[in-house]
Formats: sequence, structure tokens, C-alpha cells
Amino acid sequence: MRYQSRGALLLFFLAWAGCGDDSEGTGGSGNSTGEGAGTPKSQYVIDVVVDANRNGVADAADPGDQDAEETWNATAGAMFLPNLDDDDGDGVRDADDGIVNAGEDIYDLVSASITACPECPDGSIGRIELDAEGAKNVRVYALDASLTSWRLIAGETSTCNEDVPQCTPQVSYDLTTDEVRAGLTLAIEGRDVMRDPAGWNGYLDITYSLLDESGAALTSEANPEGVDKARLRVAPWQLFGNLSPFDRVWSSKTSAVFVAGVKAGADNAGVEHKTYSNYGDQWTQDFFQTGFFAIPSRDANGNPIIHGMTVANARPWGRNNSDSSLPITWLNKNYLGPNRATLVVYENKHSGDSFDSHGNHDLIPAYTNGSTSYPLGRILYGSGVLKETKAFYEAQLLQAPAMVVDTNWLLVGHVDEYLSYVPAATPRGWKLLVGSPDLARQMLLEAQSNGNGSTMLHVGKVWYTDTGTAPADISIDDVLADPVLLEASQNAQASIDSEVAKLQDEIGLADDEIIEMPFLFNQVQYGPDTYNIAYQPGTVNALVMGDTIVIPKPFGPQIGGEDIFEADLEERLGTAVNGLGADGQGLDVFFADDWDVYHRLDGEVHCGTNPEAPAPFSSVNWWETGR
Repeated sequence: MRYQSRGALLLFFLAWAGCGDDSEGTGGSGNSTGEGAGTPKSQYVIDVVVDANRNGVADAADPGDQDAEETWNATAGAMFLPNLDDDDGDGVRDADDGIVNAGEDIYDLVSASITACPECPDGSIGRIELDAEGAKNVRVYALDASLTSWRLIAGETSTCNEDVPQCTPQVSYDLTTDEVRAGLTLAIEGRDVMRDPAGWNGYLDITYSLLDESGAALTSEANPEGVDKARLRVAPWQLFGNLSPFDRVWSSKTSAVFVAGVKAGADNAGVEHKTYSNYGDQWTQDFFQTGFFAIPSRDANGNPIIHGMTVANARPWGRNNSDSSLPITWLNKNYLGPNRATLVVYENKHSGDSFDSHGNHDLIPAYTNGSTSYPLGRILYGSGVLKETKAFYEAQLLQAPAMVVDTNWLLVGHVDEYLSYVPAATPRGWKLLVGSPDLARQMLLEAQSNGNGSTMLHVGKVWYTDTGTAPADISIDDVLADPVLLEASQNAQASIDSEVAKLQDEIGLADDEIIEMPFLFNQVQYGPDTYNIAYQPGTVNALVMGDTIVIPKPFGPQIGGEDIFEADLEERLGTAVNGLGADGQGLDVFFADDWDVYHRLDGEVHCGTNPEAPAPFSSVNWWETGR
């Protein structure tokens, strides 16, 4: 919802914060009255108000906000957003500039207030205090008396960034007597996310007290110690997974034929296809990772909503060692915007390796296995991930502890080379796709036994070689006679079987919840070691958008007028045989030709695409999970 004037936003936020209430009518921690004849009435209102009941309004008159303001659990407790998007379009994240920005930035700050104390004596002051750790990671603004602008009063009041990593936060602010008597409207923004379980725990604790002109504490019957307290928690980052309600998918323009294949699937799914040509990396899945923040809020009409922003988490390295090649540099110029945030979790630029590309990081969809439940899914990653990335995942709590699988046997080393997930009309709601060299070999053996051994695979395609290119065309007979291919596929199958067994045990997956995706593996010497890589296009490495799946075109043998691998995949994914899709009648299957710029460079469709979802992001609210 956009506004015609900045003044309208300020007035709306004033109402949103529950200001203007008659303090005599408030209850909870803010006021009290003596009981019985002759008992004097307390005149002092000592009250900080937050949205503890999660209805999108911090309201001093609401017992739900007053009674639960110091708690944080699955049913009550206020929260705030890391304000890492760019609502005013200046190319700077809003949390990095120390102002309340133009545009819709006000919606990324949460309301709080100090309730008016009109009877407070001359010379009295109010003192807002923040806990030291929370103060390092927030900014607190106050609305001025004219209701036209905000001033920064507490928290991280100077700009901390990678060049100025240490800042001294302002942990307190003293209200003047006039402010104490009139009350104060506050707005709180998060400056950062939780990064390490051993570091900031994501909470902000606020205390408010009254002092007379001599510095002595003023008290009331409701606040005999003269202090009111409130607790808020920063919204954690959540990773999107294959079952998220995607509305946009990114890919490079490097290959027109690939773009056409992805766009056909995206159009079928009702998903916008966004392409780029101004960044020298076509591995779109790898150089950033899409997730989101969300909290309860109100729209311009006062209706309860879930508000948040999508977040692009940048990989630590680019294709060369210059800062201009870093993914965060490109993202801040091309992704950052209103409700579109950017984030880095790495400690050092140009660190990490292929394991830190985000094809090696995924989300197991929501599941329950016995007493273990992951209602928002569970992060899964492969070998070799940077320690700070692991700590970041654990710190979010929601999709942790992460599950780790072995990807060290793969040349590229990514989980998406042999695992994926698709929606299914089952109690679990999804099934697991796994690469299957054994199934591919069986299909080729059957074709050979039926007299089709001379039929060619990979017709018209070429491989890159050290001296140029070489034809990729090969007969079924020659494939099945190649001992290196067969050994590599056998070794890959053993590794896949081992990792899938771990997943089955951990998740509780039955055999009929696993769908094999046939393709052979090859082996490659890299340094002193040998690794596996998909020989045929790795069809498990696919893009899933609702009930639509875009798969690498397999370029299998044409028998009876059809590609036997395409026909097999259409049968197992696109019909009711495996109960896939929301209605169990199968997925809409699309094939994209990714051979030239992805497959022969050791990647596939999933590697070259990156989807994201809009609000409301998830059918499960993270704050209701108890995590």
C-alpha cells in the first residue's frame, strides 16, 4: 500500500503505536489505583508498550500487550525486523543510514511507546535503557512533537559496517519532563540478524523508569520498583525450499535456448522469469541464496497482515579476486530495493570454495518423525561449508539443527547434484527425488536387449576438451562397454545409497516416498583425487515451481520416435503413478536444453536458476512454532 504523503505515514504510525490513549484508562503495568476508602491514587505512569500479543499494534490499553510484554514464547512476545532492504532506492540498506527513510520504510520498523504521565512532577525525567547486546543490533527512533520527523535516540547510533566493525551503542535515553508528560512514540528497527548461537541471542530488552529532579526513582503501585520492562525478538532468517510459493525465478541470459525452456515452465507456473546479463556468472543458484524475514503487522487500513521482505544471502567469493566481482556487489546494485534485502554471513571476502556455493545448501521440506518436528523445514547442506555459515544457520533456530550429508565425492560438491523435492498428495505433502545411475543403466540394458544398441545418445552435442570440442554422440553399446563410466556410476550409486539411507532414517521416509531419476555418472581426476560428475544431464537437478518442474533435457536415445529418458520422466513425474502434485495427478513437466552452458560445464537447470517467494512467505508463522 503506497501513500501520497510522508505526513500520512507518520500519522498512521502514530495511530498504529496506540498513542493518544487516555492514560487514566490504561491498565496492566502502566497504571494502578489504590483500593479502599482513603487510599491515595498513584499518579505516576511508568509504562513502555510493545506489541506483545502480536496483533500488529502496540496498544497501552490492550491487556494482551501489557500482560505479556516481558515474555517471549510460542503464544506471546513482540518482535522486530532486520531492516535490510532499501525503500528509498538510494542503493543503501535502510538499516545502514541512521534515518527513517522515504517510501514504505516505516512499515519495516515496529511501533512501541512510552505512555504519557501528565501528573509527573516538575523536573522529572524518564529513562529508556536497552540491554548492551541488543543495543548493538538495533536503532530506536522517537517521533518529534510536530509529528513530522523521527530522531535517532538509542541503539547503534553510528554506522557500523565491514570497514567500521566496532561501534559504541547508545544504551539509554532520557526523556525531558515535557516528553514524560506527553508520552513518546517509538519506532524500532533491527540492524542485523543473529549470526552465532554463542553471540547475540536476538532479543532486545527495554526498561523504562521515572526519576524526580533529585535523581530518586518514582514508583507506583503497579511498579513498586519504579521500572517497567519489555522484551522483543528479531525476526530470524528463513530459507526458501522447493515447496515455497514462488512468484519469481532468476536466470542468466547467457543461453537463449535455456532461457526459453525456463520461461516456458515459469509461464506455466504463473511465475515471473527475471533474467540478467550484467554479471559474469551464469550459476544463478550458486552466487546467492533466497530467504525471508516476516513479522505480524497492520496494513494502511488497520487490517492484520504478515509483513516482511525477501533476502538475498550472498556467497563469499566471485569469479575473480576483485571486490567488483563479489556477489554482494552485484546484488546491492541489481537486487536490493523495497522489501528486497541483501545479507552476507561470511567473515572474509573471497573466502570459501565451491562448497559455499548455494547449490550445496538446501531445505528439507516440513516433516515430523516421531517426536521430532520441523514445521518450517530443515536446512540440509553438504561437505566443506564455512564455519560462520553453519553458525548462522544454527543461530536462526527455526530450521535447525541442520542435517549434513556427504558431497565430497562429487566434483562440484553440491547436494543438488543428487537430491531434490517435489510436492505430492500424501500426508507428508512431498516426495524425495534422487539420482539413480542404476536405473539409467537398466534402461540402457533393456534398450540394448531389444536390439537398439546402436542407437545414439547426446546426438548433435559436443564436449569441451583441452584442445577445443569433441562430439558427445555415443551409442548405447559403447556406453555399456565403457568400464570407466560403469565404475563411476557404480561408485556414485553407492554414495547416493549411503546418503539417502541417512535421510530415510532421519526423516522417516518410506521407500515409496523416494523417486529415482535416471542418469549415469562419470569420473574426473582433479589433483590427486577422483570425483564423480553427471555424465548424462543430471535430471534430479531441476527447478520446481509449485506443480511445475523444469528438468534438464536428457538427450537420451530416440527409440520408437521418443527419447526414452524423457518418456520415463514424464511417466514417473507427470502422471498419477507416483501421486505427485497438489492433486496427486502428476506434475507439469518441462525440459530445458542446458547442455552448452550448464551440463558440459558440470551443472544443470537448478544450478542456473534461483526462485523466490512473496508475502505471506509461509503457511506456518515462525513465532508460533516455539523455536
